[in-house]
Amino acid sequence: MPYVSLPDGVPLYVEQHGDAGPVVVLVPGWTITTAFWRKQVAGLAQDYRVVTLDLRGAGRSGKTPDGHTLQGYADDLGHVLEALDLRDVTLVGFALAASVCALHLVADGARVARLVWVDHSPCFFTGPDWPLGLFGDFGPRQLDGVLHGLRHDRIAVTGEMLDLMFSPREDWMLPELLQTPTEVAVTMLHAVATADMRPLLPRIRQPVLSINGDSYRMRAHRDAIATLRGAITGGESS
Repeated sequence: MPYVSLPDGVPLYVEQHGDAGPVVVLVPGWTITTAFWRKQVAGLAQDYRVVTLDLRGAGRSGKTPDGHTLQGYADDLGHVLEALDLRDVTLVGFALAASVCALHLVADGARVARLVWVDHSPCFFTGPDWPLGLFGDFGPRQLDGVLHGLRHDRIAVTGEMLDLMFSPREDWMLPELLQTPTEVAVTMLHAVATADMRPLLPRIRQPVLSINGDSYRMRAHRDAIATLRGAITGGESS
């Protein structure tokens, strides 16, 4: 079943790999697609049932201007878990998807046993109580500049963001991200950048492993991720 039909009729692209074993669901970040999980799928599918998906509006999923909020993506995720009858799931959320997975756990989470939180800060904006914003100093003005760049020079700005997330960048990556319509990409980024997940974290009851890749260039994320250990019951960072 390559697609799951969401309640509003949007077809969500889903891939399943491996025939048996514990279930791992890989959830992508901002405009990321299932293609970015190839290496993880190849390694995991030998021992696990692995499910990947494209968020609504991204990759091979249906294109729609609606539903592009973190809670909307979390609702979509819950529908996929139910439609495929997945249980005792290990959720792996990359970047934006870490927030999406956290929202799902707080709202429901009955089908999820644990969460792996990958390369994501719970709060992007720098403030008096949060010196760990992106790049050391990030706020609404800097976000507006990025969003303006996406609207007016999508390819260049998307390429710059790819270079921050993946090193070295491979030629196939940029076309994958560009499958997401520009206004959807703008809305997605605004949704995650303006969200402060910190108050939500203590409400997560499942064990959480938070990790940060060695080549990830958003260096402020390292210290931000380390704070998750104390905020989440059963949380640990690596």
